[in-house]
Amino acid sequence: MRVLLSAYACEPNKGSEQEVGWQRALQMLAFADEVWVLTRSNNKEVIEADPQGHSPGLHFLYYDLPRWLRRLKKWPGFLYVYVTLWQWGAYRLAASQHRENAFDCVYHVTFASIRTGSRMGRLGIPFVIGPIAGGECSPIRLRRSMPFRGKASELLRDLGILSQRYSPLARPAFAAAERIFVTTADSLRLVPPKWRFKTAVHLAIGTRGDAERNEAQRPPAIPCFVVAGRLLHWKGVHLAIRALAQVKATIPDATLTLLGNGPAERWLRDLAKRCGVADAVEFAGHVPRQQLVDSLLSYTGLVFPSLHDSGGLVVLEALSKGLPVVCLDLGGPGIMVNGSCGIVVPTTHADEAQTVTRLASAMISLATMATPDLERLSMGAIARANELSWARLTERIVGRDVRS
Repeated sequence: MRVLLSAYACEPNKGSEQEVGWQRALQMLAFADEVWVLTRSNNKEVIEADPQGHSPGLHFLYYDLPRWLRRLKKWPGFLYVYVTLWQWGAYRLAASQHRENAFDCVYHVTFASIRTGSRMGRLGIPFVIGPIAGGECSPIRLRRSMPFRGKASELLRDLGILSQRYSPLARPAFAAAERIFVTTADSLRLVPPKWRFKTAVHLAIGTRGDAERNEAQRPPAIPCFVVAGRLLHWKGVHLAIRALAQVKATIPDATLTLLGNGPAERWLRDLAKRCGVADAVEFAGHVPRQQLVDSLLSYTGLVFPSLHDSGGLVVLEALSKGLPVVCLDLGGPGIMVNGSCGIVVPTTHADEAQTVTRLASAMISLATMATPDLERLSMGAIARANELSWARLTERIVGRDVRS
């Protein structure tokens, strides 16, 4: 059985969409004799340097657009045009390879976006899309304190989401697909009703599935929380900073560390000063991924208040370390986290003030939790991480043994 994966983003140890492409390639080996991955030529060096890139049965096809077009992808608004052009060229290469030695089925893996669609359905073989995202948006009630630029950006994103319902790139892909997977119920609404019968909701990211709790793990003596990720207006970091101000009224020595940088940093620093918690908020800047993961055990809990994240790999990394997570009931994190491994803050009909108060209550609950209860939550985080493994994700997407 020869399987083709279309994975524009596919690199080991990079996180985000690159990790999605890489892990799906490795996990598919359990279901096929040969796995062929069509990806960017730019990924070749790092793939060939990784021993797993030479796994038996795993093969890579590389394609890229001309250099002048690759430069243009950095222009504002041109990225999706660039990806569309890449997919046209990738399809031609796939069709050529298919004529020489036929593939039995094809999966569109990355870009994991509804907007870009996929040309691979034109190969005329069983075709599976996803999981893909793009329908997640931040509740308007939780945008009120954003700076003008943030509000404008979110409004433009809203308009972009509406336009995806009529995407001339996505609709042919949906029509050709045997199965469609989307990351959240928000993205499911972007699939036209006539194709929803073959659509299911599933996360696009996973874990190694071998997490074990460190028996020496102990919560820090002083309650300290961490937010990890880029400092962007829609990541909800401003809500966490405001929540910390309320937490400190009950727990004066509580702190919050921000691992990451981004264009919202100055705004967030000013907010911390206005809230009177500047001394308790550490802006640690960018931290290499492995260093970030290793540092997670130093905290009481991960706070992940993102307003429209379809994934959130750091949430899975925290759970894998046995670290409880506080998140909003939005996007992928709202699916990953449950009462066994953290606290999910409800946002339905809630304004910013109510959401901030609920975040603060969740943080106080973790910080004051009895040791046996905290240990149960930590064990629950490990168990939940192992449930959400790459292997299980791939098994569900395949849906059957493709050898049969």
